[in-house]
Amino acid sequence: MFRLSFLYCWTLMTIAGWMLPTLVGAAPQKPEEFSRSMGIEMTASQHRECVAETGVTEESIARFNGPEVFEDDEKLKCYMECMFRKFGATKPDGEVDMIEVYHKIPKELNSVALIVNNKCRDAIQGANLCERAFSHHKCWKQFAPEHYYLF
Repeated sequence: MFRLSFLYCWTLMTIAGWMLPTLVGAAPQKPEEFSRSMGIEMTASQHRECVAETGVTEESIARFNGPEVFEDDEKLKCYMECMFRKFGATKPDGEVDMIEVYHKIPKELNSVALIVNNKCRDAIQGANLCERAFSHHKCWKQFAPEHYYLF
């Protein structure tokens, strides 16, 4: 149920981690505990499929979640593209569909996502879909690291 609703949040950022417990009446939890456990659960199937498809390692994903942004892992870039695709967040030509993403996330999160998207939309570049997917992640991580986690 939440899988499609939180598609972009869980793929690019974890802004729902601090809001969702309040929205659903759950006991407050630390954002990183909530967002990671929920995100891992919600993306497990797609994660397995994309790891198998791209050959990316769990270490590479964990490395990207660290403080540094690195650009030397083509398999990781294609993993990011695969996750967008598996969640149906791409246009027929394979580009990330930000309008669709905006409509899939909860209304309560639209303002945060809109601000980050507006900051990043002109920064997206790359020679292929994998590089452009990486560019989305890189920008969101650099602009709003407190709301970012790659699952």
